[in-house]
Amino acid sequence: MLKLLALFTVLISGISNPIAKPEIIATPIPFFEAQIQHQYVAPVSEYAAGHRGIDFVLPMNGSIQSPVSGTIHFKGLVVDRDVVTIQSRDGKLFSFEPACTQLEVGHKVLKGEFFATHCSPERSFRYHCESCVHYSVRTNFGYLSPMYFYGSLQPSRLSA
Repeated sequence: MLKLLALFTVLISGISNPIAKPEIIATPIPFFEAQIQHQYVAPVSEYAAGHRGIDFVLPMNGSIQSPVSGTIHFKGLVVDRDVVTIQSRDGKLFSFEPACTQLEVGHKVLKGEFFATHCSPERSFRYHCESCVHYSVRTNFGYLSPMYFYGSLQPSRLSA
């Protein structure tokens, strides 16, 4: 009986509080979806293997546009490649690697503004796709597929 009551509560809350559609964000390059080489693969746990982002093809020195309005949160070398991260107004972190920018941490960028380029990583770096940039999105709850923010994915729903 308790399980039935819990299921009923979940169903009613789903009807009264529908899941909001994601904000659609700007693409980092023209014809973005056609350039994707590797999709997001969720890890089974916080520390497990996975592909916590997507990879898209971009020639060396190709320009990257900001998917959201926000500020440069981080720029610098991480292990063997440069990374640039934008923090949106609601706290999401959008990271690109290998990517370089002339902008300083704290600089405001607008949605669709060119802010970085695909730059050469260190010699020890090994691409897992031809001339690609890795693009990830993090929230307080962990990594999400960037494709969710382009309306390409639908939220998971519990079914009975």
